[in-house]
Amino acid sequence: PGYSTFARERTDIVVTGAGERESYGAVTLGLVPVSVTRRVIGYLRRTPSGEVIDFVELDMPEQVLPTTAVMYTVTAKHLADNGIDLLRVPGSLHAAEHAAIGLLPLVASCDRGDIGGLSTAIGEDGLPTVFVYDGHPGGAGFAERGYRLAGTWLRATLDAIEACDCPHGCPSCVQSPKCGNGNDPLDKAGAVVVLKSVLSHIQSESR
Repeated sequence: PGYSTFARERTDIVVTGAGERESYGAVTLGLVPVSVTRRVIGYLRRTPSGEVIDFVELDMPEQVLPTTAVMYTVTAKHLADNGIDLLRVPGSLHAAEHAAIGLLPLVASCDRGDIGGLSTAIGEDGLPTVFVYDGHPGGAGFAERGYRLAGTWLRATLDAIEACDCPHGCPSCVQSPKCGNGNDPLDKAGAVVVLKSVLSHIQSESR
């Protein structure tokens, strides 16, 4: 018809149990049970050149997934001290989340389609948080592998972003083909700061 459609969805995540958590000062790493609620809210119509024609709203039912997620939090103060102000936090976390999803198959026997993610500037306890969760009810062990090998996984994620020559983010580093928000916002440079912050805090542990 001269255009393509791109679904937009709203995803919410709630931690439903204590799980396992390790605190490293400004950073907390955890493996937690979660409930993920997703709802398609509509779709964008774009021309072949990528120009947005319009947004079509849809009234679709919610889908609820009880599963397991690996998560980390970084305090807003720590991010600010490293040059990421509040306006850049959402895009920085979002880009780090996308890249981490793309690299989880390095340490877990999964496909990108087997996992999902969510990032929020005000997550549990009001902290900037990134979740990567199993896309199967009850979990399938992928998030747990990421948690157990967090150092290896997140180091590979950081290396992949830094090795990419694109200026602001591309499908090879921080963009995701399945992003329900249309890859917006994304802050590639901010993702590097986030990942370096997490790694610097957990590097004393053998992961």
